[in-house]
Amino acid sequence: MRQKHWCGMTAKTGTVLAGVFTIVATDMYLIFEQKPLRSSNCTEVDQWNKSVITLIRQFIICWSLNIVLFLSCITIIISCLLIYSVYAQMCRGLVIYIIWIFFYETVNIVLQILTNNDTSIGEVRVMRWFGLVSRIFMHCFWMFFVTTYAHIIYKSNAQGNIIFYNRRISAGSREFPRRKSKIINFTRHYNE
Repeated sequence: MRQKHWCGMTAKTGTVLAGVFTIVATDMYLIFEQKPLRSSNCTEVDQWNKSVITLIRQFIICWSLNIVLFLSCITIIISCLLIYSVYAQMCRGLVIYIIWIFFYETVNIVLQILTNNDTSIGEVRVMRWFGLVSRIFMHCFWMFFVTTYAHIIYKSNAQGNIIFYNRRISAGSREFPRRKSKIINFTRHYNE
C-alpha cells in the first residue's frame, strides 16, 4: 500500500518533525522570553486592599518565569516521548503530545496576556505576540501529521488485535474442523 504524502512528507515523517520543531521552538521561546518574564514587577502587594482576582494575577505574573521553565521542561520531555512513540509505534504517546500541546499553548497565551502589560516598549510587545502566534500556527500545521499518524497506528493496532482475538477464541474452543489437504487432491489429479 502506497503511503499518502502531504506537503511532500508522510505522516510518520511529519510527526517526527513535529517533535523536533517543538523541541527547537521551546528552546527558542526560553531564550527570547527570559528577559521579559524576568523583569516582571513583583513589588510587595497590599493583600488587604486587593481583590482575589488581582492577587491571583499578581501571583501568576511574579511566578511567570518559573511557570514557563517548568512547562517548557515538560514539553521537551513529551516531545522526546513523541519521537520515541513514532519509533515504537505507540499511539498513547502521540495522544499525550496532542493534549499537552493544547494545554501548553493555552497557558502561554494566558501568560502572554498577563505579562504583556508590563512591557513598555511597543516593538517588544509586537515581537512577543508575533512569536507566540507563529508558533501556535506551526503547531496546528504539525498537529495534522501527528493526528493522522496516530490514526494510522490505531487502525493497524486494532486490526492486529482482532486477528489475535480470533486466534485466541479458536485455540480456546479446541474444535477444529477437519480440512482436506490440497496436496492429496493434487496427487490424485497427477496420477490420472
